[in-house]
Amino acid sequence: MRVLRLGATALAALLVAGVVVAVYVADEVTRVDRAPLTRSFLVLSPTTETVAFRTSDGLTLRGWFVPVSKDKAAVLVHGKDTNRLSGDHALRVARWLRDAGYSLLLFDMRGHGESDGDRFSLGQHERKDVAAAVDLLVGFGFPPGRIVLVGESMGAAIAIQGVAVRHDVAAVVADSAYADGKAIVDEAGPGETGLPDQFTAAIVLAAKILFGLDASAVDPAAVVRANPQVPVLIVHCDGDTLIDPHHARDLRDASANANTRLWMATGCGHVGASARYPEEYRSRLITFLDAQLR
Repeated sequence: MRVLRLGATALAALLVAGVVVAVYVADEVTRVDRAPLTRSFLVLSPTTETVAFRTSDGLTLRGWFVPVSKDKAAVLVHGKDTNRLSGDHALRVARWLRDAGYSLLLFDMRGHGESDGDRFSLGQHERKDVAAAVDLLVGFGFPPGRIVLVGESMGAAIAIQGVAVRHDVAAVVADSAYADGKAIVDEAGPGETGLPDQFTAAIVLAAKILFGLDASAVDPAAVVRANPQVPVLIVHCDGDTLIDPHHARDLRDASANANTRLWMATGCGHVGASARYPEEYRSRLITFLDAQLR
């Protein structure tokens, strides 16, 4: 009996320790590591305007509007732990779009850069950020059918999910997106937390209970499937070890739009196609988007 009691006590202690670890890690990994703005808007245009706008759940987001034309506009959606223009990929794409005549809206998502918030949700709530950005452009006079969404990494998956709120945008460009929230957490979670696979489910449950963050509510492929009117240019690298290339194929398979395209670039890693194949990337990007504007 004494051995049984000791065993039960040890098991209870392990369970309590597991819960404590899950709660602590859930709190840590759902927080954003803010990246400060290090680039000036002058790298895009001296006429860039500073903007601030509100989401439907009351957060203030901050960013830049680059007026180029009154005819077409692009919303750029950055990745996790970055900001509106922190990476070289973002700068390349913004310049290509600017030079092709697109006015630009670059903004910091909730919890990032200079915007309100302190956690990320893989798109569960950030889709409201994208919708608010589209609303701002509509307020500036751009018809929704002349507005496109362009995202990278987590921002690409979020741009897709923005279509669930704004069904009327012209198109989405998704570079290195995930197709399913639960799948990406299962696949990338252990690497992010440094803990064995067995802890992932407990961490996900803790995040849901404590912070209302539900990975199962994040399903970009389902949004693509439910919105066949919106074509998607899906870009992915075959050497991506952060978000497996199967996510790109899953997104392509979910789309019933005849204009949806998948470019699986070879010999590059996560969000690496624009650096390895800049001219091809620019051509595919602008050709696709210009063809979708209504």
